[in-house]
Amino acid sequence: MNPREEILTAQTRRQLFKDSLTGLGTIALASLLNQGLFAAAPDPDSTDPLRPKAPHFTPRAKNIIYLHMAGAPSTLDMFDYKPKLNELSGQLCPDS
Repeated sequence: MNPREEILTAQTRRQLFKDSLTGLGTIALASLLNQGLFAAAPDPDSTDPLRPKAPHFTPRAKNIIYLHMAGAPSTLDMFDYKPKLNELSGQLCPDS
């Protein structure tokens, strides 16, 4: 077997996941130990013109985008008012 094939067979899927999770764990631990490491709170006295500004009004959703795809629940099931659901809330499912 040539050296290239040996390297490819040595790197298994399990080894790949182990290596990637080690890096993610290090990032998570660093962010827990130092809260301001990745993103600092904006300074209100800053004169930075690129600083995010507060919106002029409170945003409200007026429309929704619903993509109906094969296997998705019907739009009638999603948006119709169902008083029976409130009545049966917290009860066990019947055997039937």
